[in-house]
Amino acid sequence: MGRFGLLLITFLTVWYCETSVSLAVSVAKPSASQAKYLDYEIGASIHFNMQTFARTMRPGHVVSPDTFNPTKLSTDEWLKAASSFGAKYAILTLDHFSGFLLWPTETNYNYSVKNSQWKNKTGDVAWEFMQSCEKYGLKHAFYYSVHENWYMDIGNYRSPTPEAQAIYNKLVEQQMRELFDPKSKYANPFLIWFDAGIIPGVSPNIGPILRTVGNSTICMQCPSFAGNQGVRWVGDEQAVAPLPLWYSVKAGECGKDNIGRSCLLVYIWVPLGEQFCPPFCDTVIREHYWFWKPNTTDRVKNVSTLVREYLTSVGRGCHLILNLDPDPNGLVEDEDIQAYSAFGKAIQLLYEDEVITLQDQVLKLGKEMAISSEKPFSKVNGSLVIMEDVAQFGQLVAEYQVRFKSSQGWIEKPLKGSTIGQKAIIPFPKVSGGVIFAVGITITKLVTTDSSIMLREVSIYDWSRAAKNGYV
Repeated sequence: MGRFGLLLITFLTVWYCETSVSLAVSVAKPSASQAKYLDYEIGASIHFNMQTFARTMRPGHVVSPDTFNPTKLSTDEWLKAASSFGAKYAILTLDHFSGFLLWPTETNYNYSVKNSQWKNKTGDVAWEFMQSCEKYGLKHAFYYSVHENWYMDIGNYRSPTPEAQAIYNKLVEQQMRELFDPKSKYANPFLIWFDAGIIPGVSPNIGPILRTVGNSTICMQCPSFAGNQGVRWVGDEQAVAPLPLWYSVKAGECGKDNIGRSCLLVYIWVPLGEQFCPPFCDTVIREHYWFWKPNTTDRVKNVSTLVREYLTSVGRGCHLILNLDPDPNGLVEDEDIQAYSAFGKAIQLLYEDEVITLQDQVLKLGKEMAISSEKPFSKVNGSLVIMEDVAQFGQLVAEYQVRFKSSQGWIEKPLKGSTIGQKAIIPFPKVSGGVIFAVGITITKLVTTDSSIMLREVSIYDWSRAAKNGYV
Protein backbone atom coordinates (compact mmCIF):
# COMPACT_ATOMS: atom_id res chain seq x y z
CA MET A 1 0.00 0.00 0.00
CA GLY A 2 1.36 3.41 -0.98
CA ARG A 3 1.71 6.48 1.20
CA PHE A 4 -1.92 7.55 0.51
CA GLY A 5 -3.33 4.09 1.11
CA LEU A 6 -4.39 4.34 4.74
CA LEU A 7 -6.08 7.67 4.16
CA LEU A 8 -7.98 6.70 1.03
CA ILE A 9 -8.99 3.17 1.87
CA THR A 10 -11.13 4.55 4.70
CA PHE A 11 -13.35 6.36 2.23
CA LEU A 12 -13.14 3.82 -0.52
CA THR A 13 -16.19 2.14 -1.98
CA VAL A 14 -15.94 -0.60 -4.58
CA TRP A 15 -18.86 -2.15 -6.43
CA TYR A 16 -18.46 -5.29 -8.49
CA CYS A 17 -20.40 -8.41 -9.28
CA GLU A 18 -19.05 -11.70 -7.95
CA THR A 19 -19.78 -14.41 -10.48
CA SER A 20 -17.88 -17.47 -11.55
CA VAL A 21 -15.59 -17.44 -14.56
CA SER A 22 -15.74 -20.21 -17.15
CA LEU A 23 -14.43 -20.54 -20.68
CA ALA A 24 -16.94 -21.63 -23.33
CA VAL A 25 -14.41 -21.67 -26.17
CA SER A 26 -10.75 -22.60 -26.39
CA VAL A 27 -8.34 -19.73 -25.69
CA ALA A 28 -4.58 -20.02 -26.18
CA LYS A 29 -2.62 -19.79 -22.94
CA PRO A 30 1.07 -19.19 -22.27
CA SER A 31 3.62 -21.78 -21.31
CA ALA A 32 5.46 -21.23 -18.03
CA SER A 33 8.30 -19.51 -19.91
CA GLN A 34 5.93 -17.26 -21.84
CA ALA A 35 4.07 -16.30 -18.65
CA LYS A 36 7.40 -15.38 -17.06
CA TYR A 37 8.29 -13.37 -20.17
CA LEU A 38 5.05 -11.39 -19.83
CA ASP A 39 5.65 -10.72 -16.14
CA TYR A 40 9.22 -9.57 -16.77
CA GLU A 41 7.81 -6.72 -18.93
CA ILE A 42 11.25 -5.20 -19.66
CA GLY A 43 14.39 -6.66 -21.20
CA ALA A 44 17.62 -5.25 -22.61
CA SER A 45 19.40 -5.88 -25.89
CA ILE A 46 23.14 -5.28 -26.19
CA HIS A 47 24.40 -4.51 -29.68
CA PHE A 48 28.13 -5.13 -29.53
CA ASN A 49 29.89 -6.85 -32.39
CA MET A 50 32.23 -6.10 -35.26
CA GLN A 51 30.07 -3.15 -36.39
CA THR A 52 31.06 -1.42 -33.14
CA PHE A 53 34.65 -1.30 -34.41
CA ALA A 54 34.15 -1.11 -38.18
CA ARG A 55 31.04 0.80 -39.12
CA THR A 56 31.92 0.50 -42.80
CA MET A 57 31.84 -3.30 -42.71
CA ARG A 58 29.33 -4.72 -45.15
CA PRO A 59 28.92 -7.64 -47.55
CA GLY A 60 32.04 -7.88 -49.66
CA HIS A 61 34.04 -5.80 -47.20
CA VAL A 62 34.83 -8.01 -44.19
CA VAL A 63 37.44 -6.70 -41.79
CA SER A 64 40.13 -8.72 -40.02
CA PRO A 65 39.17 -10.39 -36.71
CA ASP A 66 41.98 -8.38 -35.11
CA THR A 67 39.77 -5.31 -35.58
CA PHE A 68 37.90 -6.51 -32.51
CA ASN A 69 39.86 -5.34 -29.46
CA PRO A 70 37.76 -3.88 -26.59
CA THR A 71 40.67 -3.17 -24.23
CA LYS A 72 38.51 -1.86 -21.36
CA LEU A 73 35.54 -4.17 -21.76
CA SER A 74 33.26 -4.27 -18.71
CA THR A 75 30.22 -6.50 -18.98
CA ASP A 76 29.54 -5.60 -15.35
CA GLU A 77 28.93 -2.03 -16.49
CA TRP A 78 26.53 -3.24 -19.17
CA LEU A 79 24.46 -5.33 -16.82
CA LYS A 80 24.47 -2.74 -14.07
CA ALA A 81 23.05 -0.26 -16.59
CA ALA A 82 20.40 -2.77 -17.75
CA SER A 83 19.45 -3.51 -14.16
CA SER A 84 19.07 0.21 -13.44
CA PHE A 85 16.04 0.52 -15.74
CA GLY A 86 14.39 -2.67 -14.56
CA ALA A 87 15.45 -5.18 -17.22
CA LYS A 88 14.96 -8.76 -16.09
CA TYR A 89 17.14 -10.28 -18.81
CA ALA A 90 19.69 -9.11 -21.38
CA ILE A 91 20.23 -10.23 -24.98
CA LEU A 92 23.80 -10.26 -26.33
CA THR A 93 24.48 -10.13 -30.08
CA LEU A 94 26.63 -13.26 -30.34
CA ASP A 95 26.66 -12.75 -34.12
CA HIS A 96 25.07 -9.78 -35.87
CA PHE A 97 25.20 -9.96 -39.68
CA SER A 98 29.02 -9.72 -39.72
CA GLY A 99 29.51 -13.39 -38.86
CA PHE A 100 31.89 -12.52 -36.02
CA LEU A 101 31.20 -14.67 -32.94
CA LEU A 102 31.52 -13.39 -29.37
CA TRP A 103 32.37 -16.82 -28.00
CA PRO A 104 35.45 -18.96 -28.87
CA THR A 105 33.65 -21.56 -30.93
CA GLU A 106 35.21 -24.99 -31.23
CA THR A 107 33.65 -25.49 -34.64
CA ASN A 108 35.72 -25.21 -37.83
CA TYR A 109 35.20 -21.45 -38.02
CA ASN A 110 37.88 -18.76 -38.05
CA TYR A 111 36.00 -15.56 -37.34
CA SER A 112 35.44 -15.32 -33.59
CA VAL A 113 37.01 -13.81 -30.48
CA LYS A 114 39.65 -16.55 -30.40
CA ASN A 115 40.90 -15.37 -33.80
CA SER A 116 41.26 -11.75 -32.63
CA GLN A 117 44.08 -10.04 -30.78
CA TRP A 118 41.82 -9.34 -27.80
CA LYS A 119 43.19 -10.91 -24.63
CA ASN A 120 45.78 -12.77 -26.72
CA LYS A 121 43.05 -14.87 -28.32
CA THR A 122 41.76 -16.15 -24.95
CA GLY A 123 38.76 -13.83 -24.48
CA ASP A 124 35.12 -14.89 -24.23
CA VAL A 125 32.61 -12.03 -24.26
CA ALA A 126 29.65 -14.38 -23.96
CA TRP A 127 30.95 -15.99 -20.77
CA GLU A 128 31.87 -12.67 -19.16
CA PHE A 129 28.40 -11.41 -20.08
CA MET A 130 26.76 -14.44 -18.46
CA GLN A 131 28.75 -13.99 -15.25
CA SER A 132 27.69 -10.34 -15.10
CA CYS A 133 24.07 -11.35 -15.67
CA GLU A 134 24.27 -13.63 -12.65
CA LYS A 135 25.95 -10.92 -10.60
CA TYR A 136 23.17 -8.39 -11.26
CA GLY A 137 20.27 -10.85 -11.16
CA LEU A 138 19.36 -10.88 -14.86
CA LYS A 139 18.73 -13.88 -17.09
CA HIS A 140 21.14 -14.29 -20.00
CA ALA A 141 19.81 -14.34 -23.56
CA PHE A 142 21.36 -14.41 -27.03
CA TYR A 143 20.89 -12.91 -30.49
CA TYR A 144 22.18 -14.92 -33.46
CA SER A 145 21.88 -13.84 -37.08
CA VAL A 146 21.05 -16.70 -39.45
CA HIS A 147 19.87 -14.75 -42.48
CA GLU A 148 23.10 -12.71 -42.84
CA ASN A 149 26.72 -13.79 -42.40
CA TRP A 150 29.03 -11.50 -44.34
CA TYR A 151 32.13 -13.51 -43.44
CA MET A 152 30.65 -16.57 -45.18
CA ASP A 153 29.00 -14.54 -47.95
CA ILE A 154 25.46 -15.31 -46.76
CA GLY A 155 22.90 -12.72 -47.83
CA ASN A 156 19.14 -12.90 -47.36
CA TYR A 157 19.49 -16.48 -46.04
CA ARG A 158 21.34 -17.77 -49.11
CA SER A 159 24.89 -18.59 -50.19
CA PRO A 160 26.08 -18.15 -53.81
CA THR A 161 26.46 -21.92 -54.32
CA PRO A 162 24.69 -25.03 -53.00
CA GLU A 163 28.02 -26.38 -51.74
CA ALA A 164 28.72 -23.23 -49.70
CA GLN A 165 25.15 -23.26 -48.41
CA ALA A 166 25.56 -26.82 -47.15
CA ILE A 167 28.81 -25.91 -45.37
CA TYR A 168 27.17 -22.86 -43.76
CA ASN A 169 24.08 -24.78 -42.66
CA LYS A 170 26.17 -27.50 -41.04
CA LEU A 171 28.32 -24.94 -39.18
CA VAL A 172 25.28 -23.12 -37.79
CA GLU A 173 23.71 -26.37 -36.63
CA GLN A 174 26.98 -27.32 -34.90
CA GLN A 175 27.15 -23.91 -33.23
CA MET A 176 23.56 -24.26 -31.99
CA ARG A 177 24.47 -27.56 -30.35
CA GLU A 178 27.58 -25.95 -28.92
CA LEU A 179 25.49 -23.22 -27.29
CA PHE A 180 22.45 -25.22 -26.20
CA ASP A 181 23.89 -28.57 -25.19
CA PRO A 182 22.98 -29.14 -21.53
CA LYS A 183 26.68 -29.65 -20.74
CA SER A 184 27.65 -26.36 -22.39
CA LYS A 185 28.53 -23.43 -20.12
CA TYR A 186 26.33 -21.25 -22.37
CA ALA A 187 23.27 -23.49 -21.97
CA ASN A 188 19.78 -22.55 -20.85
CA PRO A 189 19.50 -18.98 -22.13
CA PHE A 190 16.18 -17.43 -21.20
CA LEU A 191 15.69 -16.36 -24.80
CA ILE A 192 17.23 -16.71 -28.27
CA TRP A 193 16.57 -14.14 -30.99
CA PHE A 194 16.92 -15.15 -34.63
CA ASP A 195 16.53 -11.76 -36.27
CA ALA A 196 14.41 -12.05 -39.44
CA GLY A 197 13.84 -15.71 -38.59
CA ILE A 198 14.66 -18.58 -40.95
CA ILE A 199 13.37 -20.07 -44.21
CA PRO A 200 12.61 -23.80 -43.86
CA GLY A 201 14.39 -25.84 -46.51
CA VAL A 202 16.96 -23.11 -47.12
CA SER A 203 18.24 -22.00 -43.72
CA PRO A 204 20.04 -24.31 -41.29
CA ASN A 205 17.68 -26.83 -39.69
CA ILE A 206 17.99 -25.43 -36.20
CA GLY A 207 14.40 -26.01 -35.09
CA PRO A 208 14.77 -29.65 -34.00
CA ILE A 209 18.01 -28.81 -32.21
CA LEU A 210 16.53 -25.91 -30.29
CA ARG A 211 13.32 -27.69 -29.38
CA THR A 212 15.28 -30.73 -28.18
CA VAL A 213 18.12 -29.22 -26.14
CA GLY A 214 16.66 -25.75 -25.49
CA ASN A 215 13.00 -26.53 -25.08
CA SER A 216 12.33 -24.02 -22.29
CA THR A 217 14.10 -21.18 -24.11
CA ILE A 218 11.88 -18.38 -25.44
CA CYS A 219 12.36 -18.15 -29.20
CA MET A 220 12.03 -14.83 -31.04
CA GLN A 221 11.08 -15.04 -34.72
CA CYS A 222 10.93 -18.81 -35.03
CA PRO A 223 7.78 -19.37 -37.12
CA SER A 224 8.31 -23.03 -37.98
CA PHE A 225 9.52 -24.20 -34.58
CA ALA A 226 8.28 -21.75 -31.96
CA GLY A 227 6.12 -24.39 -30.33
CA ASN A 228 4.78 -23.06 -27.06
CA GLN A 229 7.83 -20.86 -26.46
CA GLY A 230 7.49 -18.28 -29.24
CA VAL A 231 7.27 -14.50 -29.16
CA ARG A 232 7.16 -12.03 -32.03
CA TRP A 233 8.18 -8.55 -33.08
CA VAL A 234 5.49 -5.88 -32.89
CA GLY A 235 6.45 -4.35 -36.22
CA ASP A 236 8.31 -1.13 -35.40
CA GLU A 237 11.43 0.04 -33.56
CA GLN A 238 9.72 2.90 -31.73
CA ALA A 239 8.23 0.95 -28.79
CA VAL A 240 4.71 1.69 -29.99
CA ALA A 241 2.29 -1.22 -29.76
CA PRO A 242 -0.83 -1.05 -31.94
CA LEU A 243 -4.27 -1.53 -30.47
CA PRO A 244 -5.91 -3.96 -30.40
CA LEU A 245 -2.90 -6.10 -29.49
CA TRP A 246 -3.54 -9.84 -29.50
CA TYR A 247 -1.29 -12.54 -28.09
CA SER A 248 -2.37 -15.43 -30.29
CA VAL A 249 -1.89 -16.45 -33.92
CA LYS A 250 -2.97 -19.29 -36.13
CA ALA A 251 -1.00 -22.48 -35.58
CA GLY A 252 2.48 -22.27 -37.11
CA GLU A 253 2.42 -18.49 -37.58
CA CYS A 254 4.31 -17.29 -34.52
CA GLY A 255 6.60 -14.92 -36.36
CA LYS A 256 5.20 -15.22 -39.87
CA ASP A 257 3.27 -12.73 -42.00
CA ASN A 258 0.69 -13.59 -44.63
CA ILE A 259 3.27 -14.13 -47.40
CA GLY A 260 5.43 -16.47 -45.38
CA ARG A 261 8.25 -14.17 -44.32
CA SER A 262 9.37 -13.71 -40.73
CA CYS A 263 8.24 -10.09 -40.46
CA LEU A 264 5.66 -10.56 -37.71
CA LEU A 265 3.23 -8.00 -39.04
CA VAL A 266 0.19 -6.94 -37.08
CA TYR A 267 -2.52 -8.31 -39.33
CA ILE A 268 -1.84 -12.00 -38.60
CA TRP A 269 -2.69 -11.60 -34.91
CA VAL A 270 -6.08 -12.98 -34.04
CA PRO A 271 -8.21 -13.08 -30.87
CA LEU A 272 -8.72 -16.84 -30.88
CA GLY A 273 -5.59 -18.17 -32.54
CA GLU A 274 -4.48 -21.67 -31.61
CA GLN A 275 -0.92 -20.64 -30.75
CA PHE A 276 0.07 -18.26 -27.94
CA CYS A 277 2.66 -15.81 -29.28
CA PRO A 278 2.94 -12.50 -27.41
CA PRO A 279 4.73 -9.50 -28.94
CA PHE A 280 7.74 -7.43 -28.02
CA CYS A 281 8.45 -3.76 -28.69
CA ASP A 282 12.11 -2.88 -29.16
CA THR A 283 13.77 0.52 -29.31
CA VAL A 284 17.11 2.31 -28.99
CA ILE A 285 18.60 4.66 -26.42
CA ARG A 286 20.09 6.85 -29.18
CA GLU A 287 17.70 7.79 -31.94
CA HIS A 288 18.13 5.84 -34.17
CA TYR A 289 21.32 3.82 -33.69
CA TRP A 290 21.53 0.18 -32.63
CA PHE A 291 25.34 0.09 -32.60
CA TRP A 292 27.57 2.73 -31.04
CA LYS A 293 28.39 5.67 -33.28
CA PRO A 294 30.78 8.48 -32.34
CA ASN A 295 29.52 11.99 -31.64
CA THR A 296 25.90 10.98 -31.10
CA THR A 297 25.41 11.79 -27.42
CA ASP A 298 22.96 14.48 -28.52
CA ARG A 299 20.71 11.64 -29.75
CA VAL A 300 20.31 10.08 -26.28
CA LYS A 301 16.62 10.06 -25.42
CA ASN A 302 15.43 12.10 -22.45
CA VAL A 303 13.48 10.57 -19.59
CA SER A 304 10.07 11.83 -20.67
CA THR A 305 10.56 10.21 -24.10
CA LEU A 306 11.53 6.89 -22.51
CA VAL A 307 8.53 7.04 -20.16
CA ARG A 308 6.25 7.74 -23.10
CA GLU A 309 7.67 4.69 -24.86
CA TYR A 310 7.12 2.64 -21.72
CA LEU A 311 3.47 3.69 -21.71
CA THR A 312 3.00 2.87 -25.42
CA SER A 313 4.58 -0.56 -24.99
CA VAL A 314 4.20 -2.02 -21.49
CA GLY A 315 1.20 0.26 -20.95
CA ARG A 316 -0.52 -1.39 -23.93
CA GLY A 317 0.27 -4.95 -22.92
CA CYS A 318 3.49 -5.27 -24.92
CA HIS A 319 6.95 -6.32 -23.74
CA LEU A 320 9.65 -3.60 -23.92
CA ILE A 321 13.26 -4.23 -24.98
CA LEU A 322 15.60 -1.24 -24.64
CA ASN A 323 18.99 -1.29 -26.36
CA LEU A 324 22.52 -0.73 -25.03
CA ASP A 325 25.34 0.15 -27.43
CA PRO A 326 28.79 -0.15 -25.79
CA ASP A 327 31.64 1.73 -27.46
CA PRO A 328 34.86 0.21 -28.95
CA ASN A 329 36.45 0.20 -25.50
CA GLY A 330 33.66 -2.10 -24.35
CA LEU A 331 32.08 0.56 -22.13
CA VAL A 332 28.72 2.30 -21.99
CA GLU A 333 29.06 6.06 -22.32
CA ASP A 334 28.15 8.19 -19.31
CA GLU A 335 25.25 9.95 -21.04
CA ASP A 336 23.59 6.61 -21.71
CA ILE A 337 24.17 5.37 -18.17
CA GLN A 338 22.55 8.50 -16.77
CA ALA A 339 19.56 8.10 -19.09
CA TYR A 340 19.07 4.44 -18.13
CA SER A 341 19.22 5.23 -14.42
CA ALA A 342 16.83 8.17 -14.71
CA PHE A 343 14.40 6.04 -16.72
CA GLY A 344 14.45 3.33 -14.07
CA LYS A 345 13.76 5.84 -11.31
CA ALA A 346 10.90 7.33 -13.32
CA ILE A 347 9.26 3.91 -13.75
CA GLN A 348 9.58 3.25 -10.03
CA LEU A 349 7.91 6.58 -9.32
CA LEU A 350 4.91 5.64 -11.50
CA TYR A 351 4.18 2.79 -9.07
CA GLU A 352 5.45 4.26 -5.82
CA ASP A 353 2.40 6.24 -4.71
CA GLU A 354 -0.19 3.50 -4.69
CA VAL A 355 -3.74 4.53 -3.88
CA ILE A 356 -5.30 1.09 -3.96
CA THR A 357 -4.69 -2.35 -5.45
CA LEU A 358 -7.52 -4.86 -5.82
CA GLN A 359 -6.72 -8.43 -6.86
CA ASP A 360 -8.84 -11.19 -8.41
CA GLN A 361 -11.75 -8.92 -9.19
CA VAL A 362 -14.64 -10.61 -10.99
CA LEU A 363 -16.56 -8.29 -13.32
CA LYS A 364 -19.82 -9.14 -15.03
CA LEU A 365 -19.93 -8.31 -18.70
CA GLY A 366 -21.57 -4.91 -19.24
CA LYS A 367 -21.74 -4.08 -15.50
CA GLU A 368 -19.61 -1.25 -14.19
CA MET A 369 -17.13 -1.65 -11.37
CA ALA A 370 -16.81 1.74 -9.67
CA ILE A 371 -14.02 2.77 -7.34
CA SER A 372 -14.76 6.00 -5.52
CA SER A 373 -13.46 8.17 -2.71
CA GLU A 374 -14.63 11.20 -0.73
CA LYS A 375 -11.14 12.58 -1.19
CA PRO A 376 -9.48 12.98 -4.60
CA PHE A 377 -7.26 10.24 -5.97
CA SER A 378 -4.90 12.83 -7.38
CA LYS A 379 -4.65 16.61 -7.38
CA VAL A 380 -2.51 16.70 -10.51
CA ASN A 381 -2.14 13.36 -12.23
CA GLY A 382 -2.73 9.66 -11.81
CA SER A 383 -3.34 6.37 -13.54
CA LEU A 384 -5.55 3.32 -13.59
CA VAL A 385 -3.78 -0.01 -14.17
CA ILE A 386 -5.73 -3.09 -15.27
CA MET A 387 -4.21 -6.56 -15.62
CA GLU A 388 -5.79 -9.71 -17.01
CA ASP A 389 -4.89 -13.10 -15.59
CA VAL A 390 -3.40 -14.24 -18.89
CA ALA A 391 -1.46 -17.13 -17.37
CA GLN A 392 -4.63 -18.73 -16.03
CA PHE A 393 -7.28 -17.77 -18.57
CA GLY A 394 -5.48 -16.48 -21.68
CA GLN A 395 -6.25 -13.09 -23.21
CA LEU A 396 -10.00 -12.47 -23.01
CA VAL A 397 -10.88 -8.76 -23.12
CA ALA A 398 -11.73 -7.41 -26.58
CA GLU A 399 -13.31 -4.11 -25.51
CA TYR A 400 -13.75 -2.13 -22.32
CA GLN A 401 -14.52 1.40 -21.25
CA VAL A 402 -13.45 3.60 -18.37
CA ARG A 403 -15.30 6.56 -16.87
CA PHE A 404 -13.86 9.23 -14.60
CA LYS A 405 -15.64 11.41 -12.07
CA SER A 406 -14.43 14.89 -11.20
CA SER A 407 -15.78 17.35 -8.64
CA GLN A 408 -18.34 18.34 -11.27
CA GLY A 409 -19.66 14.80 -11.74
CA TRP A 410 -19.03 11.92 -14.12
CA ILE A 411 -17.34 12.90 -17.36
CA GLU A 412 -19.97 12.11 -19.98
CA LYS A 413 -17.78 10.60 -22.69
CA PRO A 414 -16.11 7.37 -21.48
CA LEU A 415 -12.63 6.36 -22.56
CA LYS A 416 -13.01 3.35 -24.84
CA GLY A 417 -10.32 0.68 -24.85
CA SER A 418 -9.75 -2.51 -26.79
CA THR A 419 -7.38 -5.20 -25.54
CA ILE A 420 -5.86 -5.31 -22.03
CA GLY A 421 -3.67 -8.42 -21.92
CA GLN A 422 -0.80 -8.34 -19.46
CA LYS A 423 -1.35 -4.72 -18.51
CA ALA A 424 -3.19 -1.58 -19.58
CA ILE A 425 -1.99 1.69 -18.08
CA ILE A 426 -4.63 4.39 -18.45
CA PRO A 427 -3.55 7.91 -17.43
CA PHE A 428 -6.18 10.10 -15.82
CA PRO A 429 -7.64 12.69 -18.18
CA LYS A 430 -7.18 16.39 -17.59
CA VAL A 431 -10.36 17.63 -15.92
CA SER A 432 -11.77 20.92 -14.73
CA GLY A 433 -10.59 21.42 -11.16
CA GLY A 434 -7.75 18.96 -11.72
CA VAL A 435 -9.04 16.15 -9.47
CA ILE A 436 -10.51 12.67 -9.97
CA PHE A 437 -12.84 11.26 -7.29
CA ALA A 438 -13.99 8.01 -8.92
CA VAL A 439 -13.20 5.57 -11.69
CA GLY A 440 -15.67 3.22 -13.37
CA ILE A 441 -14.56 0.15 -15.36
CA THR A 442 -16.86 -1.80 -17.67
CA ILE A 443 -15.86 -4.84 -19.67
CA THR A 444 -18.02 -4.61 -22.78
CA LYS A 445 -16.76 -7.50 -24.94
CA LEU A 446 -14.92 -10.78 -24.41
CA VAL A 447 -13.54 -13.17 -27.02
CA THR A 448 -15.52 -15.98 -25.37
CA THR A 449 -19.23 -16.35 -24.68
CA ASP A 450 -18.70 -16.01 -20.93
CA SER A 451 -20.68 -13.46 -18.95
CA SER A 452 -17.89 -12.48 -16.58
CA ILE A 453 -14.13 -12.25 -16.21
CA MET A 454 -11.70 -12.35 -13.31
CA LEU A 455 -9.10 -9.60 -13.57
CA ARG A 456 -5.73 -10.27 -12.03
CA GLU A 457 -5.35 -6.75 -10.68
CA VAL A 458 -6.95 -3.30 -10.70
CA SER A 459 -4.83 -0.49 -9.25
CA ILE A 460 -4.85 3.26 -8.96
CA TYR A 461 -1.64 5.28 -8.61
CA ASP A 462 -1.02 8.91 -7.82
CA TRP A 463 1.35 10.42 -10.38
CA SER A 464 1.67 13.83 -8.74
CA ARG A 465 5.37 13.41 -8.00
CA ALA A 466 6.03 11.90 -11.42
CA ALA A 467 4.32 14.88 -13.03
CA LYS A 468 6.25 17.30 -10.86
CA ASN A 469 9.48 15.75 -12.14
CA GLY A 470 8.32 16.13 -15.74
CA TYR A 471 8.06 12.40 -16.41
CA VAL A 472 4.37 12.42 -17.41
